[in-house]
Amino acid sequence: MSRAKSKDRQAVHRDAYPVGRVSTEFFLRGFDLICQLDDDVASCLIIVTLWHASLGDTENSKPMGVRELSRRLGIPFETVRRHVGKLLRSGACLAHEDGIILGATVRRGSRATDVLRKIYVNAVRLLGSLRRIDLANYKPRRSSPASRRLDKEQTIIAMAALGVLLAAMKVLRVHFDGDLMNGLVFTAVRAANVQHIANTVPAANRSILPDSDRRPVSIAAIADSMRLPYETVRRHVAKLVREGKCIRVGRRGVVAPESTFRQMTVQANLVHKLAMSFLSELRSAGVKV
Repeated sequence: MSRAKSKDRQAVHRDAYPVGRVSTEFFLRGFDLICQLDDDVASCLIIVTLWHASLGDTENSKPMGVRELSRRLGIPFETVRRHVGKLLRSGACLAHEDGIILGATVRRGSRATDVLRKIYVNAVRLLGSLRRIDLANYKPRRSSPASRRLDKEQTIIAMAALGVLLAAMKVLRVHFDGDLMNGLVFTAVRAANVQHIANTVPAANRSILPDSDRRPVSIAAIADSMRLPYETVRRHVAKLVREGKCIRVGRRGVVAPESTFRQMTVQANLVHKLAMSFLSELRSAGVKV
């Protein structure tokens, strides 16, 4: 067995699989929210990285160089440089002697405020899911934030969630050989396959779910849930099937099978680590989770 394959089959943390099951919906919703900030995925990631680096500072945006953005995102330098140029021309970002900063109209605009509020709500759902599998003890408020502006604790939760989403996107990009969209489609397939279980007691099962517990999902359903063209999703699903990450189940749709997850132990551990880092960051900031 090659060293790479051996690493892919490392021991899995006992909580990795239940965390993966309950957090998938959080990641999908979060990715969709992030992508509402710009028409281009790479530009959205740059905007969110600059935004997150400010850590809720309402007055100042911290400058960051193109090379640092490239490192944080795991995207080639030249690709980042090209998208930064577009953002500078549009006014979404501004040039600074130490790099670039996010324009105040973007950072404090109504769209960003609305996205941050929705990310907070999404994060609270994740905390509730982690509570169901006995990994957190966050008691959510009785209602979502009534105003568009978040209070201090809500902002802490939202900004921590942004950091987790950025880190998860980087993990997906690496695992899927730089093809982030392929990773997102795979994530949508795996989420749909176990959606009937994720919010129930069996979600806490510490083992990989057998194929008998996975329900096939159609390409049309995935395209609808991701708000993507059918042909785009069909092309990515075909690639996932060729690579053996998904299988077709007759006319019923596609499934990310048990065998795929047995080859993804590194990724399972990384997702678990992201979720635990999220909880740790909240605790360090004084949030009782």
